[in-house]
Amino acid sequence: MKKILYIVTCLALILGVACSKDDDYASDEKGAVSFLFPITRATVDEATYQMMKFRIYSYDEAGEKTLVRLYTYDEIKDMKMWLVAGAYSIDVEGGVKAAASFTDIYYAGSTKFDLAAGEDKSVTVKVHPKNTLIKVVFDNSVSKNMEKAQAIVAVADEFNIDDIAKDEVPSLIYNQTAVGYYLLEEDAKSFVWNFTGKVPAKGDSVDKIGKYTPAEGFKPGYQYTITFKYSADLPGYISLNVNVDKTETVHNNELVFKPEPQIVGESSARVYEGMEALTYDVKAISELATMKITVGDEVYTYSTAADVTNTNEGYFTVEQVNEGSNLNWTVTLADGLINKLKAGNQTVVLTAIDSDDVEGEIDVNYFGEGTFAMSVVDAWTTTATLKAYVNNSAASDVKIYYREVAPTLFSDWSVAEATLLSDNIYAATVTGVDGNRNYEFYLYYGEKQKGVNATFTTKGKLIPHGELEVWSGSMPLCPSEFTSKNQSLTWDTGNHGSETVGTNVTTNSTDVRPGSTGKYSACLKSTYAAFLGIGKFAAGNIFYGRYVNTEQTTNGIIDFGQPFSFDYKPKKLTVWYKGTIGTVDYAGGSVSNGDSDKAQIYVWLYDNTDAALASTGGRYKVRTYYPGTFVTPDGKYVNEGDAGSTSHKAGDRVEGLVAYGYWNRTQSETQLNGTVVSMEYNGWTKLEIPLVYVDESKRPNAVVISCAASAYGDYFAGSTSSVMYVDDFEFEY
Repeated sequence: MKKILYIVTCLALILGVACSKDDDYASDEKGAVSFLFPITRATVDEATYQMMKFRIYSYDEAGEKTLVRLYTYDEIKDMKMWLVAGAYSIDVEGGVKAAASFTDIYYAGSTKFDLAAGEDKSVTVKVHPKNTLIKVVFDNSVSKNMEKAQAIVAVADEFNIDDIAKDEVPSLIYNQTAVGYYLLEEDAKSFVWNFTGKVPAKGDSVDKIGKYTPAEGFKPGYQYTITFKYSADLPGYISLNVNVDKTETVHNNELVFKPEPQIVGESSARVYEGMEALTYDVKAISELATMKITVGDEVYTYSTAADVTNTNEGYFTVEQVNEGSNLNWTVTLADGLINKLKAGNQTVVLTAIDSDDVEGEIDVNYFGEGTFAMSVVDAWTTTATLKAYVNNSAASDVKIYYREVAPTLFSDWSVAEATLLSDNIYAATVTGVDGNRNYEFYLYYGEKQKGVNATFTTKGKLIPHGELEVWSGSMPLCPSEFTSKNQSLTWDTGNHGSETVGTNVTTNSTDVRPGSTGKYSACLKSTYAAFLGIGKFAAGNIFYGRYVNTEQTTNGIIDFGQPFSFDYKPKKLTVWYKGTIGTVDYAGGSVSNGDSDKAQIYVWLYDNTDAALASTGGRYKVRTYYPGTFVTPDGKYVNEGDAGSTSHKAGDRVEGLVAYGYWNRTQSETQLNGTVVSMEYNGWTKLEIPLVYVDESKRPNAVVISCAASAYGDYFAGSTSSVMYVDDFEFEY
């Protein structure tokens, strides 16, 4: 903003009035002169004029200057005088002289004019600050990242704190954005600055010194602006960018010197409800018109104290105070704002606007109370730590409330006692924090909630390619998902075996479940696979594992299971299903022709480091020609035998099993984990298969998922009418 004031001095011919009773009023050699000094917001107040001296000078033909008379403001403001025709100047100087100040300004100005005999003439005399203005701006990046930021600016050739302390050089200490007024000696060539502050995030301090020397020398009425910015471009390093601008404030046209409204008060504070009030003094040369308070995305604008009382939700209280000719404001922080702030650093911007639309602003960095973080300590045991900032050293019985939230359902609040962790951080350890959930939590002490609710979202691991969207011919997943031996890294099927007789028992299908964003599901169709009279019944199937080999034309060797890095503990497996249960037309095992076929889906979580699985690379090996490897969906061996490196008896659990869950369906009933349940099937149905944990001492690191349109497929038995569609496998945590 251009900073200059003007004083309009009118010199008018007034007949019949003189400054001395001895003057010859009727002389043709004189003109009458009067001076007018309007007191308006655009100039200066009367108190400032009282400090000024007004001198009238005359000039001879050689240009030599002679003082005619010295006046005070009271003497000259209503005076009318006659002057002999000639060349004159009116010089004005005054104010408060201070080597350096934020408030004291010294003014000066001079205007020459010629006055002819009998002439009626008006003259404008410009008056501008005799001071050099140095403005320090603390960029928002400073207030957001630093504490106790301070700049010392001194007019000197080098920075010497001892000289500054002894007031041997003009200097000011800036704790916020402000303009300083310096009265400089003619030989002043440079100013130096020292910027200091702390950076809590880095545990570091900043102490920088700089110097600025204008090439053309300092000029009264010029403003030099230094902008301090925080930057952390390199790890552990703090840099400050300093931009020095000069703004010429003396021009031939008439300008008004209007300092910005000043807002003085704490620029950084830890706040809590009931603390000692923080106040901000708002002052301006022009009348204050509007106060604007910005809190986050909310902006409140007030033009009177009544506005604040009625509309600010208890954020601030405002007192309007008459000081001289101005109505200044005192703004006091209220508890309504403290309880609205989020935890941690929050910037509130106070903006004062005067009647000339000149703005003054201060960024206030408040450190609010409340919850700010949830960190999962152990996902498998659902343990998490909730943290909160407590700024009140007298706080006791600190608690954190938390609950799971959903778009339409809110669970009951749980509460945990919080203890002091460090400085002003309190923490509480809680359990029951599951995966794929949304939580909210808040700080509580002193029988009240403090701050606003914080939120946290947990993530549980997805089943890789559980959506069954990528296929390569008859195989689920693209070629890059297979090893060099064509062995799947996630899903596989019995197609490797059935292809030897020209049939695929599993293919992709464009029949997808309602609401699906995908294109494909898996279609599992049981069939009799034969070639040149050689064949067997083959169940439609898909499983998490890999098909190893085909022996004796139709016998398959399968490794069930794939590594899976669990974080949270799954509670169930969900999958979308649609299917038809046929009547057995190929008998085998315990089923005969005419019996109902059975569709089956099961899941195991297991520890693939179990010693018994070492020989199979951490997988369960099943040979369709060897019943000793056959298993039930709840993870038990069907027969006595040798599945790998360890012999077992019928009914033994498979090695390393941690949890299981299974669903099966016949023409007459549905079972979940062996219990008959009521379920209707009308097209696509979402199945939820609960997991039963059989060994809580272990954490699984691998998973088996197996789906068969005919559950008796190991015995080459089932119905050629049985079909199963599956899509979108997910763990629910």
